[in-house]
Amino acid sequence: MYDLLSHLPKTLSFITRNFKKSETILDPYQTSGCLYILVSGKAAVYNLGIDGEELNIYEYCGADCFGEIELLCGRRYPLMVRATTDCTVYLVAKRDFLQWLKEDPDFSFFLLKRMSEKLLDNSDRMTRLSLLTMRERYLLSIYNHHNACDLDSLSKARIAEEICAPIRSLNRLVAENRELVSYDASGFQIVNEEQIHDVCEGLQDMLLLHKRS
Repeated sequence: MYDLLSHLPKTLSFITRNFKKSETILDPYQTSGCLYILVSGKAAVYNLGIDGEELNIYEYCGADCFGEIELLCGRRYPLMVRATTDCTVYLVAKRDFLQWLKEDPDFSFFLLKRMSEKLLDNSDRMTRLSLLTMRERYLLSIYNHHNACDLDSLSKARIAEEICAPIRSLNRLVAENRELVSYDASGFQIVNEEQIHDVCEGLQDMLLLHKRS
């Protein structure tokens, strides 16, 4: 597996920045001119909805990089990237990034691979969003977290990000599906495990069938 940090050229110039949790790393209203190397921590990519809601569309953890698409295709304004934990980031200027690509085939291959992976991940995500209703996305998200044994620590904000819905829509879903999933001060709880299992297993089978077709 390619270790990005161990392959940094000795002559590479970069600026080190530290970001606290919830700080904005990439501002969607400012022109991006750097490659961002996430050295440590986690960060999330957000798209801004029509009503100003923030929709989580991708997540990074160190070591990884982002901002390359804006540099390669000429897109002036990036999507917003925000630290979800404390982060350390290297900022590499465009000219140094392009020189690195020319001189290091392994880095070029790594970057192509990561761009392809992100494209496929986003394609799978958009497929789920297009094939499932908002209610189905909500129930499937709850079910997956239940199976991962972290449902009790799940916040409404996290669920809203996962299903690409504003909080007001999530509140409506919670109210309309109390026979399956309850929500109170202690968090989300599955009320009817057998029924939600039947519903969500069917949804996962449908998504898998679509992916293979």
